[in-house]
Amino acid sequence: MEKEGGKVKKIWMMTAALGLGIWLTGCSPAFVPVEDPSEPQTEERNSPETEKEDQRENLAFQPLSKEERRWIVTELESFDGDHKFSDMDPEKAASCGGEIRDAYDFVGRETENGYGYVLGFRKGKEDPLKDLSIYSIDDVIEAEKWNEDESIFEKVYTFENVYEMYYTEAKDVLFFVPSGIEEPEELRKAFTYSLCDGDEGVRYLETVKKRGVRMSPPEDGGYLTVRRFEDAEVLEEYIPLTEDQEKEITGSDEIIDPVMYGIDGITYAASQEIYESENPDPDEITVPALKIAEEKCEFQTVGTEDMKEITSAELEVVPISKEPEKNTDLARKDSADSEVVGISEMLQDPELLKRLEEILAGASFDEAKECPYNGILTLTKADGTQVAVRLASDGCDSMVYGSYSFYQAAGGEVAEIWDMFPEVKAEIVK
Repeated sequence: MEKEGGKVKKIWMMTAALGLGIWLTGCSPAFVPVEDPSEPQTEERNSPETEKEDQRENLAFQPLSKEERRWIVTELESFDGDHKFSDMDPEKAASCGGEIRDAYDFVGRETENGYGYVLGFRKGKEDPLKDLSIYSIDDVIEAEKWNEDESIFEKVYTFENVYEMYYTEAKDVLFFVPSGIEEPEELRKAFTYSLCDGDEGVRYLETVKKRGVRMSPPEDGGYLTVRRFEDAEVLEEYIPLTEDQEKEITGSDEIIDPVMYGIDGITYAASQEIYESENPDPDEITVPALKIAEEKCEFQTVGTEDMKEITSAELEVVPISKEPEKNTDLARKDSADSEVVGISEMLQDPELLKRLEEILAGASFDEAKECPYNGILTLTKADGTQVAVRLASDGCDSMVYGSYSFYQAAGGEVAEIWDMFPEVKAEIVK
């Protein structure tokens, strides 16, 4: 099997779907506690359409070969330079499967200092977890199904030797952290992006390697934590620093105003050596640190002073991962609705652009808010440069300038900006 160049992406996608093509779309964690599992739960019932899809999946399913499984292990571990893994005792790995162990092949890996994980690969078409919901109840992970009158969930399987569990939507590939073992966070995130997030996840992992950043804090050495918006979601990345980079950061007298990068947009964690000798302030970001964030994470600093000479503005609605609470006069359906995301509209009216400048330039620096920022406003200036502003779509007057600077507009002014794009607004208020 080829594993070079363009083949990497192909194999990841083949692996992610396990032969199921486009039907596999996401991962789920199984360690979110359920306050009262006896209460009725809302769960999608099988429809004729989903039954047809199930038949297609059964016909399409083909288990991965031993070579393909080993390649997945190797690729996942390539993201985790902090740990050196070796094979786990096969019986210990298989014990994670509990009552369904015969339906899966298990590959366990662990380190000498207590980190480890287990992958479970379904062997055939028989799917013991089909139509089951998986929860963590009192620190015990259980697979459950509706009772006969569909009023409560009933336990079907218990995973007694498992501390954490993740799985692909089709539950073809399972990821376990056994009890008494530490989770290798970087590797687990690589699992989620590569096997659950489709093409987009694979592309993101490729950029992680190319840019030399991490998805979790490194165990040793200094690093920068960078938070930035990617579409409507906050992405948190970590940049490992060399000794020379740390000295340059701490030796600089050019302190950046937090207004430029947002509160907690960039923070600095010093290595033990630098901490003991200099004890730097983690919230004091200097010019060298900002430059590293700009280079490695495409971090964009935008302030009110940039809101001038705007020649055009384009507003696009992008997906959000969860349903926001509505507190708005915009009275519209979910701003992440699949029918309206991806639509955009251009604004070039000089008078409206002037008013837009006034609103954006007059906003006040603010702390982070829990708003759905899925209105992406791209501003083109007279010199050809572009800056991004994210608009809240639930009626709150909050915006994000650049990568992570939060601003508060005067009452009703964010809604006024939405009104400048009538075609987009008409779609989302239907």
